[in-house]
Amino acid sequence: MGKTVIINESMLKRLVTEQIIVEGDLNKSDVANAVKDVLKNDKSLNKDIEKKVKSLVAASVNTLFRTLWQRRNFYEDEIKK
Repeated sequence: MGKTVIINESMLKRLVTEQIIVEGDLNKSDVANAVKDVLKNDKSLNKDIEKKVKSLVAASVNTLFRTLWQRRNFYEDEIKK
């Protein structure tokens, strides 16, 4: 009967990455340069990233103002003293 091996997601990603690099006769700097080139030159990807960043910033600012509004009595009382 075979043994059961349990690995986590990060270990699987590392193993797959190493296997791809070995099979393609690449080194890590070649892969990094290829990814950087694709990220720089792909305009649709840049737009998607920009939309996600804007959405994240809007949600963060919304949470900040909601938190400040809910706790306004705390800092209003300190200012009024």
